[in-house]
This record gives sequence, structure tokens and C-alpha cells, in this order.
Amino acid sequence: MNAETDQEMGRDAVLTHGILSEHPEDLLHGTGWRVPLAVFREASLRLWSDDAFGLAGNVAFRALLAIFPFLIFTSSLTAFIGDRTMADDLNSFLISIVPQALIGPILSEVEQVLTVQRGGVLSIGILLTIWFAVGGVDGVRVGLNRSYGIRETRSVFVVYTVQTGVVIVAGLVLVLVGYLLVLAPRAGSLLHDLMPSFDPASVTVKLIRYPAAMIILIAALFVAHVFLPARRTRFSNIWPGVLFTLTVWILLTAAFTFYLSSFASYSSYYAGLAGIVAALYFMYLAALVLIFGGEFNRALRIRRLARVMHERDETREHAAG
Repeated sequence: MNAETDQEMGRDAVLTHGILSEHPEDLLHGTGWRVPLAVFREASLRLWSDDAFGLAGNVAFRALLAIFPFLIFTSSLTAFIGDRTMADDLNSFLISIVPQALIGPILSEVEQVLTVQRGGVLSIGILLTIWFAVGGVDGVRVGLNRSYGIRETRSVFVVYTVQTGVVIVAGLVLVLVGYLLVLAPRAGSLLHDLMPSFDPASVTVKLIRYPAAMIILIAALFVAHVFLPARRTRFSNIWPGVLFTLTVWILLTAAFTFYLSSFASYSSYYAGLAGIVAALYFMYLAALVLIFGGEFNRALRIRRLARVMHERDETREHAAG
């Protein structure tokens, strides 16, 4: 009996090592409504312990530096692989999926960045834009490593190769979106041939922008959680945080859009910088939610590990009995 008690105490000591909650038993063995509360409590405490608030500011700042260069890169890459019209359609799509209250103040700057003619996709300027975009990805990598409790063991060369690959693949995916935008009217015509009552003009960018944006966001989140941390994680350990991040992002976008259109008065404080400050604040909150998604997955993994060990002990006791 004493041996079993010592074994159970040793197991709980291993499981609770590093847990920040004052009552880890709710996280490890709780049931009912105590479980989600315990998971959120542990994830929130880890958010503070990992200095996620400061890190989210770093991610937001680097993302803001990277967003314009990345738009330049994507636009040039689309025009290089396809044509200028396809690049213009893609630019219109990217602008249409961003909340108007957020992009409105900086829309003229975005359009100027996207419409100015530049050299080829492999010019020195484009290579520099990739470097800035990699900086934004690097901030996300650091945040997810911290949230998952992973120590970076890869070499600098491997890290920057992975991050550069993510940027280039993201650009190619958006090029593919540009092709799909060109094919959308043809798809409408094909549906009209199959169903004469169908109006081909109904297939527009506005119709497909939200489903396409949803698919792009989900794919981007999974890529970030799978490839950026220094250790591979199972799909079952990733999807809860991805779903949580996506859901909160949608709610955050709606709430922030309502706030900007109804209450915010950044122009009275920041004058011409109001649009940039609003975008930076939104990116800060979005980065904080992204990091919290990793902390959420980590808390769930602790609970899942506790349940597996408990079931294993019960199986052993049943076999011994």
C-alpha cells in the first residue's frame, strides 16, 4: 500500500512540475466545468510567466514592419509569374478581406505600395523585403517556442531557412489565390452552362473573400504551429489552439471594427499616425491571442498526459488484480 501511495505521489510530483496553478488537481483530474476553467487559468498564468505581453508587442512591431514589404513581394511575384492584371486582382482581394475600419486610415499608403512599379521579383529590393518579412515570422517563432516550453536547438542557418521558406511559400499561396480569382468568373460561366438558372455574375470577389480568407488563416496557423517551433507536435495537440485562435480572431476583428467606427479617436492623439497606431494595436492583440493559443495547447497537453498516466495505472492495477 505504501509503495502504491509513493508511486502515485511521485507521479503527481512529475506532472505538477512547472504547473503554475495553485490547485493543479483541477487541471490534472478535474471534471465538469472545472476543466475549462483550470485550462484557461493555467494558460493565462503561463502567458504572464512567459512575458507574452512584451513579446506580443515585439511580434506586432515586426509584423507591421514586414507587412508592406511582404505585400510588395507578393505583388511582384504575382506579376512575375502571371501578369499585372492578376496582381491587381490579388491586391484588391487582400484589401477586401481586411476590416475597412482598420485598413481605411492606411488604405492610401497600401494602394501606393501595391501600385508603384518596381523591378523584377529577384531584384535586390525584393530580397530585402523578404528579409523584413522573415523578421515578422521570427517573432512568431519565438512566441510559439515559449508557449510550448520548447528550447531552440536548431542552428541559425536552419532557423532562417525555415522562416524564409515560410515567407516564400506564403507568397506562392497568394499567387495561387490570384490565379483562382482569375478563374472565378470562368467557374461562374461553367456553372451557368450546367445550370442555366444560375447567374454567372454572382461569382465575385466579395462572394469568395470570406471563405478564402478563412482557409488561408487556418492554413497559416497550422503552418506556424507545425514548422516554426523547434519540435514537431502532433495534429491532436495543435488543433484546439488553432481553433481557439481563429475563433477569438474573428470576434476580435468584429469588436475592434465596431470600436474603431464608434468610439476610437486616435486622430486626436496621434494625428497622421492614427491609422498606423490602430493597426499596430490590433496586431498586438492578435499576436497575444496567437501566443495564448500555444499556451492553451500546452495546458491541454498537461491534462492529457495526466489522464494517460492515470489510465495506465488503472490498467496495471486491473491486470495485477
